Amino acid sequence: MMKFTVKSLIALFVTSSALLLTPMRSDAQVNMKILAEVAESCQKDVSSKKYYQQMLLNIEKVSNNNLADCIYSRYHYSFMLKELPWINSEGEILTGYPSSVVVSVLASEYAMEDDLGWSHWERRLLDCFIDQDTSSKVCEKTKNKIAFGEKYRNHINQRIDLSGCYGQCLYLVYVCPSCFVAHDEVSGSRDVILTAFIQWFLELDKPKRREVISLLGDDDKARQLRWTLEKESKKAVKEYWEARQQIEQQEQERRRQELLGN
Repeated sequence: MMKFTVKSLIALFVTSSALLLTPMRSDAQVNMKILAEVAESCQKDVSSKKYYQQMLLNIEKVSNNNLADCIYSRYHYSFMLKELPWINSEGEILTGYPSSVVVSVLASEYAMEDDLGWSHWERRLLDCFIDQDTSSKVCEKTKNKIAFGEKYRNHINQRIDLSGCYGQCLYLVYVCPSCFVAHDEVSGSRDVILTAFIQWFLELDKPKRREVISLLGDDDKARQLRWTLEKESKKAVKEYWEARQQIEQQEQERRRQELLGN
């Protein structure tokens, strides 16, 4: 059984609507409409056993960390679609695996490396597209980020929670369950998924190729764009928890007043 308390579920139920009414600080850049939509969907899915079963996951315990992971991932993906709106109609790299998701996953993965001070690392994605050989050195870093190299499902189901799932795994769980399934069903997933991604890229027209590289490339502008996506997504999580805390405090005060008859 999912381990959410009645109190937390009440707070979760009202938070998404209240987000739209929460005053934004002057320095905030979070799109509150997107955040409200993301919060509502995450609150429903994170605590739903059926949601995980569509990926053949036997999840018995979830936590506030899982809710934060869901909000970050779905907000990040929504924000990426605002930056590259055309990508949502560019088909799949594999059955059940939209091209938009793999681009967003890589943007998130690269940004996490940048956060760790690895911004000097060259992923050489453009060179990989040119080389078209998944075993080549120029494709190595991207191949290691585009897939896990073994079935996520086998790794996770050794536990009753998602503690064995992180990074790209969590992103797929909460953004694209069909992508999670596609990842686990292909043989030699890293090479297969990277090959499919390269083929998808080469079929784009050149202006769209440039836009993909503007997000996933090694230059400073691409790093800045990835950093902006990540920063706003993390801020969205922070805004959510602050709104939820405010609602819980208001509810506690309401109960006090009701109890004392004031």
